[in-house]
Amino acid sequence: MGTVASDNRYVQAYHSAPFITLRRRSTRFTVWASAIFFGWWLVGILLAAFAPDVFRTELVGPLNVGLVFIQLSLMFVVAMSVVYLRFARTQLDPLSEQIRAELEGDPR
Repeated sequence: MGTVASDNRYVQAYHSAPFITLRRRSTRFTVWASAIFFGWWLVGILLAAFAPDVFRTELVGPLNVGLVFIQLSLMFVVAMSVVYLRFARTQLDPLSEQIRAELEGDPR
């Protein structure tokens, strides 16, 4: 790094241990959540393409496996949002507050 970049407090914060930890935690959660979510949809797409009779299987009255799959998908999105909000509140927010306080000189 040049002297101008090394004197910049934002560049220093970017390379600091708390910020690296914050990025690592955030990325780890995002990768796992994305893999699980896209895996779920991949299963649905493969079932719809290669075994459409699975989705047509009636459960109760007009309710079939396809409708249940879609409903579970919507509930999965809500559940993942709740899990992320809790994760961010407990794991990411304290680190981001620490970084912000160091940058702004806030005595919090």
